[in-house]
Amino acid sequence: MKTDCNIYSAAAENIPRNGALFANAKPARIHGLDFLRGFCVLLMILDHASFDIMMLRVWSPNFYFEDNFLTDLSDWVFYNWWDGSVRLVLRLTVICIFFCISGICSSFSHNNALRSVKLAVASVTLSLFTVVADRLFDLGISILFGVLHCLTVSIVICTVLQKLLKDKAKYACLGLGILFFIWGLLLDFYRLQGSQFDISQQEISALDYLRIAVGTRYYGADCFGLMPFAGIFLIGAYGGSALYKNKKPYLPLFEKTPFRPVCFVGRKAVWFYLLHQPIIFVLTVIAGTVLGLKFV
Repeated sequence: MKTDCNIYSAAAENIPRNGALFANAKPARIHGLDFLRGFCVLLMILDHASFDIMMLRVWSPNFYFEDNFLTDLSDWVFYNWWDGSVRLVLRLTVICIFFCISGICSSFSHNNALRSVKLAVASVTLSLFTVVADRLFDLGISILFGVLHCLTVSIVICTVLQKLLKDKAKYACLGLGILFFIWGLLLDFYRLQGSQFDISQQEISALDYLRIAVGTRYYGADCFGLMPFAGIFLIGAYGGSALYKNKKPYLPLFEKTPFRPVCFVGRKAVWFYLLHQPIIFVLTVIAGTVLGLKFV
């Protein structure tokens, strides 16, 4: 699934583009946005890797009888990193940057309606996979309304606003985004971040799911309510049309070869998000097994 971080070029500014949110001409790649989003994704992967390493103490029945590099690292993550203020602030900052950049990219998309459908399919697939895996192996990885779900709804909101308001959609995105963001602050969303057991599995109902989606409750390993994260996305969607009205990237440095691997991650952010966790889990289990840990 390809993500769009494009901006229209001066050479093609009169070419119409059906389905774009705000732009109406042929795009050229904005490598700076690709790089920033890719960097956020890589930090997310490192964070999730630290989660898997920490969870070895739960997944391995002989964890406390082994003493090796991996068990020491797991202890350090558990006692010094996971609930520390440095990680919590860094995590929230990276998440906000990611949602803002995703909003900016949406304003250059060829077809936001199609993107929302693809993301919806990916979101449902991810939820089914993680919930079933949790029921079978009790891994604590269930995702009911995570990053992809929030992005899907955010893009749908942008698309509807574009259909209804045309050229004024960007101002509606800004106003609604500010409203959602302030609403999220009033809901004290940051207090819920990481409180994985705010709702237990036995309590999940349709009303609870709605609360999770809005952002008043938290559930699972990955939870991002619309308040305020959809607000950050919508503000970014406005910023995409306002910041790049001169049709040129602000960070041409990132077009150079050394930055291309991270830019690639940014362009394929959805695929990296979907595939990284199973790979990290398998690698963690393999490393643990080699070092003497058991998982049965």
